[in-house]
Amino acid sequence: MSENPVFSAIKDRFKSGQKTRILAFGSSNTERILPGMHWFDVFDLAIGNTYGRIHYCINTGIGGHTSKDLLGRFEDDAAFYRPHMVFITVGGNDSNPDRKLTEEQFTSNLLELHRRFKKMDTAIVFQTYYAPIDYMCPDEHMKKFSRYMEIIRQIAVETGSGLVDHLARWEYLRKNHPDKHLPLMQDGMHVNRRGNMVMGLDIARHFDVKVNIPYTSSVHDPEGKGFWNEAVEIQKIMDNNFSLGEKL
Repeated sequence: MSENPVFSAIKDRFKSGQKTRILAFGSSNTERILPGMHWFDVFDLAIGNTYGRIHYCINTGIGGHTSKDLLGRFEDDAAFYRPHMVFITVGGNDSNPDRKLTEEQFTSNLLELHRRFKKMDTAIVFQTYYAPIDYMCPDEHMKKFSRYMEIIRQIAVETGSGLVDHLARWEYLRKNHPDKHLPLMQDGMHVNRRGNMVMGLDIARHFDVKVNIPYTSSVHDPEGKGFWNEAVEIQKIMDNNFSLGEKL
């Protein structure tokens, strides 16, 4: 299975030691709103652990925002930083029926985001969400959510962008291991620090970067050496449902 050129190009950039500005652009799953590790923190640590401080991570996520909102603040919160790479993670609010944003509008907005970043020569990585706790969310929202996540996949393929498809892996966990899925969630639509760590490890693997496992903790913090254990266990459970080519 051939690798997406976006991931190949960024991996080559990391290996060459070029300074790289990485932008996380999205809504509440991008904004840092909880204490503890965030998926972007994990990615930051993984790059540093593998290559040293060759990068800067910039987070401009704002909770409650849709793809339309991202376009509205593009100049100040994206173009201003001229990132070499961007993670675009959006769709949970777009798919909320109360927001009245159609599939056609969502598709158009994603394509416009792609066009604007491409114009700056930014490497673009779209992400699907983790799996929500479906019974805690309105049925109509969940139906639209699934369709909008599929739109993200389609746009990534059509534009040749990178894709981190969290949902494909998380749906397996939600359906087959609810006892493992629920502790990763803050509420029906958001992950907590534990869920963020799982996402971060999966993201890091796309770029062949790794956090320090086992973690070398202080002698005064013996429990610290098991810091990553749960996230690694969850990742392995997800891996067991996928062939080698699908583990990412």
